[in-house]
Parts: sequence; C-alpha cells; structure tokens
Amino acid sequence: MRRVLVCVAALAALGVAELDAQQCRSRHGRTECRDRSRNWVVMVREESSRPVPQFGVRGGYDFEGEVGSAGAQLRVPVFPELLVVPSADVFFGGDRTDWQINGDLVVRPAALAGLYGGFGVALTSRDTVPFELDDEGGTELGVNLLVGLESGRIRRTTLRPFAEARWTRIDDAFPFRLVAGFNVPIAGR
Repeated sequence: MRRVLVCVAALAALGVAELDAQQCRSRHGRTECRDRSRNWVVMVREESSRPVPQFGVRGGYDFEGEVGSAGAQLRVPVFPELLVVPSADVFFGGDRTDWQINGDLVVRPAALAGLYGGFGVALTSRDTVPFELDDEGGTELGVNLLVGLESGRIRRTTLRPFAEARWTRIDDAFPFRLVAGFNVPIAGR
C-alpha cells in the first residue's frame, strides 16, 4: 500500500492528475486509482516490500571439464539487496559423477534491474582435468565468483528464470561454468 501512496503522491506532485487516494481499490494484487475527472486509471501492482526465500533448480555446463551439471539452490534474503545462496551441483561425464557444494553471498542492487554479483566458498570433489585430484577422489576447498541476471516471474506462474556465469578457483585452476534455471518463492508470491 505504501507503494501505491508513493505513486499517487508523485503523480499529484507532478500535476499529471488530481488523484484521490479514497478513489483507489485493490483487486487481484494490483491497485487501481481514478483521477478526479475520471478520464484514466492508474494501476500499480502491489508487491511485497519484504523479499521471500526462493528455491531453485538449475543446469549448466563446465567449459574446463567439458561436463554438464544439474543442481539446486536456496536464495535466502538477509536484506532486500543481500542474499545468502547455498547450492549443490552434480557433474555428469567421464567414468564418475563429481559434486560441488557452494555457499555464496549475492548482492542484487535494485537499481541494476536484475543484475547481480557475488562470491563465496566451494567444497568440491572433482576428478576431471584440470583439477588432477588424487586417485582416491578427495575433496578440495575453493572460492567462487559469480555474476548473473534474473528476471521477474513468468506471466501467470511463480517461476523466476535466471542465468549466471560462475568461476571457481581450486588450487591453480579457475574453471568457468554457465548456469541457468528457475527459482520459485517458498512463501508469499
């Protein structure tokens, strides 16, 4: 409702219309307000001012190891523009299946319209070139760097698509991976 009042106040201040907040009504997640001359309607979509946690599935391709991946993630907002994103991926290719668990911190400035960036840590069990882990398939600790783009929800669904580029530094290797998927809000809209 605060967003509606801000919109009404801004339009009235600009002199675009003489809106009366008492002539507004909410329907189906949006608010409609008529100006006093009743010539046109201003519609404002009401969105929750507080971000909600999201669950997502994703698939990708690791260009260094030349393998595909599938995984899942949880996006937990700490502040509206700061998220904690734990995730896990499984890599398919070669004689064995490798995995990676990530703990990332993502900054998503509202002014950048869906662009985000972040960094984090990775625990990985990879036996593909260029990692050259020992024959027992031990685990390595690495550092993540990521940049991505997410859009709003797809019309009439709760699916929110995203795509991101990820780099994970493990020892002296810095493999590049592209990832794309969908997030779904766990609570709210």
